[in-house]
Amino acid sequence: MRTLLRTGLLALAAASWLAAGCGGDERGCAPGFVDVDGICEPDGDGDGVADSQDNCPAMPNADQADGDGDGTGDACEVTDDADADGVPDGEDNCPQTPNADQADIDADGEGDACEPQDGTIAHPFIIPVTGERYTYTDARDTRDSPSDAIDAYPPNELDESGPEYVYVFRLERAMSFHARIPFPEPEGVDIDLHLLGSIEPLELLQRAHYEIVDQLQPGLYYLVLDSYAEDGLAMPGPYELRADYEVPHAGDLGDPIPLGYGDSPLPVPFAFVDTRDTAEAVSDAIDAYPPNELDESGPEYIYSFRLDRRVRLSAEIVCPEPEGVDIDVHLLSSLEPLVLVDRSDRGIYAELEPGSYFLVLDTYAGGGAPQVGAYTLDVSVRAFELDPAETFNEYVLAAVEYLYENYGLLGYDSAVLTHDIEYGPWGWILATGGAKTMCVAACMEVILTAIELYAADTGDAQVWDYLPKRSYEYLGAGDLKAHIWVNHNLNAGGTADALRHFGMGMTVPFEQLEPGSFINLNRTTGTGHAVVFLAFIDIQGDESPVWHEDVVGFKYFSSQGGYDEGSGGLDFRYAVFSDFGSPEMPYRRDLNVIYSQDQVYLNTGVLYRPAYWLPSSRVPWHGTLSLAGLDEDVSAFDAVYFDGRTADDP
Repeated sequence: MRTLLRTGLLALAAASWLAAGCGGDERGCAPGFVDVDGICEPDGDGDGVADSQDNCPAMPNADQADGDGDGTGDACEVTDDADADGVPDGEDNCPQTPNADQADIDADGEGDACEPQDGTIAHPFIIPVTGERYTYTDARDTRDSPSDAIDAYPPNELDESGPEYVYVFRLERAMSFHARIPFPEPEGVDIDLHLLGSIEPLELLQRAHYEIVDQLQPGLYYLVLDSYAEDGLAMPGPYELRADYEVPHAGDLGDPIPLGYGDSPLPVPFAFVDTRDTAEAVSDAIDAYPPNELDESGPEYIYSFRLDRRVRLSAEIVCPEPEGVDIDVHLLSSLEPLVLVDRSDRGIYAELEPGSYFLVLDTYAGGGAPQVGAYTLDVSVRAFELDPAETFNEYVLAAVEYLYENYGLLGYDSAVLTHDIEYGPWGWILATGGAKTMCVAACMEVILTAIELYAADTGDAQVWDYLPKRSYEYLGAGDLKAHIWVNHNLNAGGTADALRHFGMGMTVPFEQLEPGSFINLNRTTGTGHAVVFLAFIDIQGDESPVWHEDVVGFKYFSSQGGYDEGSGGLDFRYAVFSDFGSPEMPYRRDLNVIYSQDQVYLNTGVLYRPAYWLPSSRVPWHGTLSLAGLDEDVSAFDAVYFDGRTADDP
């Protein structure tokens, strides 16, 4: 009786709705009804199927799916889903752990989310490669590994009987692959890399001591970091793995290589390192970059990037280039038409506004023969504004004060450091020369002391891990010290260049410097000096932290003067540009200083806080170059060029 009454009321409501001319479905049925052969029937769940014909009238299911054919729609059937990930337990490859994607990289029927991933063959660490460019990092110690199952990698016969860690990754499309660990390794440790196409049976694709580069097709791959055994004695230990994946781009006009991710603007700060060989380039479309008239008719690689803010950009080739190779760097704001912003045979510094830009690494062909070959491109992008929260100036100035109070005026000599400095947990960097020091060493000592003060202030001990201790002790092309000491073959004209090369700093024009920055100056007398910038000065020697139109030079801190204690060593000076003669100053003067905007005669820049140090090709822990072949001394202190005597020294 209730059903009949309800049906009657609904029919009256529908008739009343239609009489009033109100909306309904396309045949005139009121909301909550659908037309069935000219009759408006109820549709309680609003899915467009009349209740009388709906296999699940209580829940919307317009598709009327009925997987088991039992007459009850799937939407109405109770489904067990213990982990509430939307996949029925009977179909879930990991029913107790949510994994809606059902990822199963090794296709063993057990979802990745359920596998323990302990680095063994059965449960390798999964590298989840995603996007057009992906970077994976991991740090472990093979002494802790539960796996010691692989002792050799035929056809290679070397003894790899120490413990290993196993990684697995799947590529859905062709990608370039670059895996590496730091080199040199700690004493007594020897971890080798093995790229496998299969692990059972074992199919070795590549083996290397510290670096593997390959072009891989879609498929499943394994990467094994195994401990080498010498004379039967395994050499396990710590390692830091970095693996980079990138969808290959042609690098031509139609398919430039993106610096970032697709068309997204570059994040800031940003670093990019890329190694290629123009002999393999497919593009040879640009032969000149007007108004420059140099012959660039060799093959080139084209890179693209987009900015959404004002930035400082550095793009340079790691020098020296191989013999017979000459690749030049070109910064463009347009390819068609070609609009050149700047070019250099080594590197470019530019202050850029938001917009789209291109870098072209082109082969010079002066003399008619293109000088093709390999290059490493290093790009760093920094915010234009010098934010005190990002720069290290505060600690640099504290280091200046500390060094002057404790080690000032101990005498100038071609020695290194006024005192022994503990390099975190890695040991001591020793002073030489009986506490006397020179200018480039003074800048390095300021940097090391600033890092000491920072570590003590913040408790951040990881600051000592960015560069190996040897980088402050030796003069190889892979050492920071060699770049601070100045070597134009390395494109290093001073401390500012050195810090930029190692991802720790950036070029900043003289007028934009802030106290605590670094300068390498040159004089009209043919000599030079390395200093810490403290203030701008006017003709009276009055100091200002910001540049103004009356600036004639700057106040600095460094080591200079005489050999004897009290007559030289760590001290202050007032540097005056040569255009302003020899005005009187509040303290000793450094005269005949060349003002320049080319970053050659006046090399200027800033050091950033450790949190803003960026991966660089010169940093073996992070970059693409190891110290192999770069550890032979290439720089030396030039006592004639770095003249410790300034104008007012006795």
